[in-house]
Amino acid sequence: MPKIVDHEQRRWELVRAVWRVIRERGVQGASIRSIARAAGWSPSSVQYYFSTQAELLLFALRAISEETERRLTELESPPDPRDRALTQLERLLPMDPDSYVATEIWVAFLSLVLVDTEARALHEEAHHRLACLCRELLDGMSATGQLAPDVDLDLEAGLLHALFDGLAVHAVTVPDQMPATRIRHLLERHLDRLRG
Repeated sequence: MPKIVDHEQRRWELVRAVWRVIRERGVQGASIRSIARAAGWSPSSVQYYFSTQAELLLFALRAISEETERRLTELESPPDPRDRALTQLERLLPMDPDSYVATEIWVAFLSLVLVDTEARALHEEAHHRLACLCRELLDGMSATGQLAPDVDLDLEAGLLHALFDGLAVHAVTVPDQMPATRIRHLLERHLDRLRG
């Protein structure tokens, strides 16, 4: 009787191998050969599922996006809108080993956005979701009187989004200068500044 192969499960094995390799060697070390070695596969088996490193990174990024959604929706958030904003943003920023690897992959992935239409579409979707989240978090603070009355919500949502992106990039490119404690401090300072 022929062996039944669960292809989706095999793809997830590769994603976990990608994350392990990136955690150990950085994105530049995530070659088809090194990922195959980490997964205990042959390089040709990896190429059966993903013919290029870009395809594999895209799949890993989609998996990270799904995990990010899970972290936002399944984990409980504080009822206070300001605390909720801080908690939700921290869940997406590189504050722990898993989110650090996720952010590293996202930063590496940005170069694909310039040359790959699928990567660009995926990036635009994630960008839109984050923009909506920033606006939703500030709307929550505004609705409970936690923002100064003259705050321009559109402008401030854009600034919060830009701050988030900058913190994420700095955390993985100059980690000594942007540890988790500094990320938290800058987010708290920014949210508190909006209170007026």
